[in-house]
Amino acid sequence: MMVLEISKNYDLSKLSTLRVKAKSDFFVKPSNLDELVEAFEFIKENNIDFNVLGAGSNILLSSRAIPGMIICTNEINFINKINDTDFEVGAGVRMPRLCANVTKESLTGAEWMEGIPGSVGGGIVMNAGAHGTEMRENIKSVKVFNIETLALEEWSNADFAFAYRSSKIDPKKSIIYSAIFHFEPGTKEVIREKVLHNNSARTTNQPVKSFTCGCTFKNPELPDNQRVSAGLIIQELGLKGLKEGDFVVSELHGNFIENQGEGSSQEFCALMKKVQKEAYEKRGIKLKPEVQMMGEFSDEEKDLWGN
Repeated sequence: MMVLEISKNYDLSKLSTLRVKAKSDFFVKPSNLDELVEAFEFIKENNIDFNVLGAGSNILLSSRAIPGMIICTNEINFINKINDTDFEVGAGVRMPRLCANVTKESLTGAEWMEGIPGSVGGGIVMNAGAHGTEMRENIKSVKVFNIETLALEEWSNADFAFAYRSSKIDPKKSIIYSAIFHFEPGTKEVIREKVLHNNSARTTNQPVKSFTCGCTFKNPELPDNQRVSAGLIIQELGLKGLKEGDFVVSELHGNFIENQGEGSSQEFCALMKKVQKEAYEKRGIKLKPEVQMMGEFSDEEKDLWGN
């Protein structure tokens, strides 16, 4: 007997921080392993496609179509304290919540997560980072749901082959279920000062009250293996305020694109293309999207990611 509620023709527009117009054929929100198994049994029985959606903070949902099932991991949101320094954290836990829990315990290592609207699961997949720190630095191991066997596997940190804004995991084969984090003891006042500093830096320099996907482009790597700010490049090119439909390049931070109405993925891609074209023609720099696409996109749109 099916317990998990499955919705049809589901409006996803409020499930991404960009608030782009989008719908999925089916939608489920499992809260535990049994419900996750049930969701994939339905997918296999009906031979449909699927995508996994967390906080939706680094995702461009297609306004054309998102076939099959969206599996939203927001309800897998537990935090279990293992010992004085280690925690098991569900994939759906928001990073600022983890930061708050760790800070309360006078542990250091999560300060960079303050204010980031993403979830732990998505952060692991893309090796999220800020203020010179990345997700990989505090991960001991991860429980990964194997889509073929419908069982959990334990992956070590090394198994992910973490790199800049990337990891080895294939979201069509495996799903992050939870992770064990290790944090070092610290001084509560120093930790709190870092958290406040990071929060202030984010709210001062980024359009946190607007609908965005976070940083649109990766910081490009120069020949000397140094990375330069994509936002600074876009600013120097005079592209702040550039518009396409309901989307505009933020006046506050050049690497953020704001949705000022009910923008579509087609409009977002068109604006990204304009920015990429200017950066390449005037600076010889290829800006690669940090935001990930989900759903159906045209061949021209896929080319923006180099696919």
